[in-house]
Amino acid sequence: MRVQESVADVAANNLANAETSGFSKSLALAEAAPQAEIVRTGKDPSGGLRKEAIGDAALSVVLSATAVDASPGTVRNTGNPLDCSIVGEGFFQISDGKDLFYTREGRFSVDREGRLTTPSGMMLMGLEGPIGVGGAAEVNIGEDGSVRADGRIVGRIGVFRFPAPGLLQREGSNRFRSTAASGPPVPVALSETRLLPESLEGSNVNVVEEMARMITANRAYEASAKAFDADSEAGRGMIQAFGL
Repeated sequence: MRVQESVADVAANNLANAETSGFSKSLALAEAAPQAEIVRTGKDPSGGLRKEAIGDAALSVVLSATAVDASPGTVRNTGNPLDCSIVGEGFFQISDGKDLFYTREGRFSVDREGRLTTPSGMMLMGLEGPIGVGGAAEVNIGEDGSVRADGRIVGRIGVFRFPAPGLLQREGSNRFRSTAASGPPVPVALSETRLLPESLEGSNVNVVEEMARMITANRAYEASAKAFDADSEAGRGMIQAFGL
């Protein structure tokens, strides 16, 4: 029941972010709990206590992890020269000034200090650090990641991949942090990917799929609850009938 409740919660969060730019949906992963030995306790002929192993059984199913589905979402053209999407795998690297994070949301703007930042105020990191455009009147991003301010290249956007992107730690709706399980960020060569200027990637949430997952989880929860009630009722009947 707890697993199905978690599956429904994950599906609900995915649906809530169906329109969030660069959102990567989550997947609830379940596994069988460690098996336990079943022991029958009785008395031996001399009247002493005797225990006899009669088999093994999994105690329950538990939620083992919530993984990230890093597959790309639908891309739409915006006409904004500071919008950008990644064609293929990879993430933009951003920073709050202390820590590094990763996102596929390419909605950028210029802050008061002349740096390219995300809607949450985090700095977009280039191959050589934060990208500053000063007070340039015209800023645009090229397919090779180059950032031009009034026609002059002032930086190049880096794209990074991970050995196991599904194990990134989610920080907010569309921002991630690397973990020991995900592996360290690896720069993606320009020959392996490209950027698509003046466009944004939407979420990779399939609304119909998530609705179906939520309905299935709710029905499985109800079925488990009924089975639990039936088992409890059978136990009460045995106690009443046999005085156990």
